Amino acid sequence: MSLPFRRSTIASALSLAFVLPSAYVHADEAPSATAGDDGTAALPEIVVTADPLARGIDELTQPVEVLSGAQLDRDRGASIGETLERQLGVSTTDFGRGAGRPVIRGQGGPRVLVLANGIGSMDASDVSTDHDVTIDPAHAEQIEVLKGPATLIYGSAASAGVINVVDGRLPDQVTPGLSGSFGSGYGSNGDERFGSADVGYGFGNTQLHADLAGRRAGDYEIPGDAGADGSGSHGRLANSDIRKDSGSLSAAQFWDGGSLAASFSRVVAQYGLPVEDTAFIDMSQSRWDVEGKLIAPLPGIASLRLRSGYNDYQHVEFEAPGEPGTRFTNRQSDTRLEAVHEPLAGWRGVLGLQYGYRDFSAVGEESFVPPTLSSDLGLFAVEERALGWGKLELGARVDRTRSDPDAQASRDFTPLSFSAGTTVNLGGDYHLKAYATRSQRAPVTEELYSFGPHGATSTFERGDDDLGMETADNFEIGLDKHAGRLQWRANVYYEHIDGYIFEQETDQGLNADGSGTAASDGIADHVDEDGNFDPDGELLLVNYRHADAHFYGVEAEVGYALLQGPVNVQGRLFGDAAYGELSGGADLPRMTPARFGLGLTADRGPWSGGLDLIRVARQDRIATLESATDGYTLLNADLAWTLPMTTTHTQIYLRGRNLLDEEARRSTSFIKDQAPLPGANVIVGFEVDLL
Repeated sequence: MSLPFRRSTIASALSLAFVLPSAYVHADEAPSATAGDDGTAALPEIVVTADPLARGIDELTQPVEVLSGAQLDRDRGASIGETLERQLGVSTTDFGRGAGRPVIRGQGGPRVLVLANGIGSMDASDVSTDHDVTIDPAHAEQIEVLKGPATLIYGSAASAGVINVVDGRLPDQVTPGLSGSFGSGYGSNGDERFGSADVGYGFGNTQLHADLAGRRAGDYEIPGDAGADGSGSHGRLANSDIRKDSGSLSAAQFWDGGSLAASFSRVVAQYGLPVEDTAFIDMSQSRWDVEGKLIAPLPGIASLRLRSGYNDYQHVEFEAPGEPGTRFTNRQSDTRLEAVHEPLAGWRGVLGLQYGYRDFSAVGEESFVPPTLSSDLGLFAVEERALGWGKLELGARVDRTRSDPDAQASRDFTPLSFSAGTTVNLGGDYHLKAYATRSQRAPVTEELYSFGPHGATSTFERGDDDLGMETADNFEIGLDKHAGRLQWRANVYYEHIDGYIFEQETDQGLNADGSGTAASDGIADHVDEDGNFDPDGELLLVNYRHADAHFYGVEAEVGYALLQGPVNVQGRLFGDAAYGELSGGADLPRMTPARFGLGLTADRGPWSGGLDLIRVARQDRIATLESATDGYTLLNADLAWTLPMTTTHTQIYLRGRNLLDEEARRSTSFIKDQAPLPGANVIVGFEVDLL
């Protein structure tokens, strides 16, 4: 895209965005809100399905973000990380357009568990940042972010939080007759084209469902050079193209006192790896899911729910077209049984059992992780009790995990986790929430056993099979005003982790196997593909190591209804900051920087839209041998028009992203110095819902 065209496109988008007021609807805001006693909007309750007790946001002591409705439609991107990056406390690993895994409060990788309808994604995205999550956000109806340790419900893999993507693939009710939606769009940056459709048909006690989605995009445009040092491609990030297709078929049967639903889904994707000239990943996953529910099956049991998933996943990392390299395969199952009991001595709660099995292998030139069989068996309980001043919540979980790699020693762990939380009602509009956990996380396969080159991240990774469990003590307190014209919330948190496991560069001047003559020069070590020390080598030598660490931070948001009536105008201020340090004061690598922003949103009749201005601070609190990232400002705009139709809800939209065409590099990315974020992008499209 030439510079004059880019400027004219931005100017047009900005002028359109200012022509009419816009609507920025948060997850805890909904178009169907009704008037409260004071005349202000009373917002409908949103149920968090990742919670076994199916409680609303205000009922949970743990901090939660929920993205749904119109705001989910506006934020929806190619990956889960891109879709959630504007939520408080959330960022993404950002590996070009093809892969982006969420980061919660500066922690990511295997510590953030990504779920589809309460069952894990069961892919290889936790092994490396260039591996995308197989859950396509195109099908999401609601995305839930549980921040802080969620190990009680989902095991030690959720030590930093849980992302749960809710879709319609396991129907929970019958919608009589034909229902569905479809839409399509085009993005100017990289010639991006995307579309999706879903259809349902309900009759009697049966509900059928089918969906499909597709996305195509070429290399995306950037404001300057790909490399932070001026190297690489100019004006366009080479090898950042993507192609993704996904779809599913499902059916559900309902009867008095129960239901049974089953689905089959498949996703295939191919995307370039920007740090290599011609390398790309060709990925596919076939997945089967089933969910059964029984209401009051036994005396004292209010409900019983069984959820189970099995998948067959593989991806091949091609060095160039026709030149297959390493093949990753993952056959995995995940099963959960949850029993909600009737109130007992004033306590209401859930008892649960979870079992997971994983057969993972990587075969080829870059098989840096050995084939490994893993299993996990967990037992948990969460109980709550209503009190005169609010609510008290207690929970506990024990797991037994085992990793059994080829030709290496097996490891067994028994993580234990406990939690306590309270919600205090400070009058009708205010809540005080406090939450504390002591959780343990067992090291995963790549942390224990990796050894070898990984070209996609330009690293040579070395694990440590002597690593022990992480033990984390987490404390959080929050205060919110959740009703009225002025609404706000704020959270502060602190977490101390004994034996925190992380990747870090080394400066020893040795070969990857430890041989050679030590020579420190203040520069991160590089090696060749065989692990031989070479100052000009293409691979950065990184170690998995452990040390005591602590994390702390703050999140806050204020919203105010500037106008209410025929024209609704909403203002919003928000900000978050997360810090991670080793005991002794050294900063941890790839932490999210502080950021703050403001939004002005409104709606009038069929018109809606919004403006967001987000400032991301410079990240210079960096680990030894890590590079700093400059701050940047992102301007986003949205404009939509709902057509006057009686049989469908049809909307035409115009969206602008990074309208200032800023050069932006995300500090959480392994390839931040080689791959900036996309430049200015204007998206036009439509969405149709059958009524």
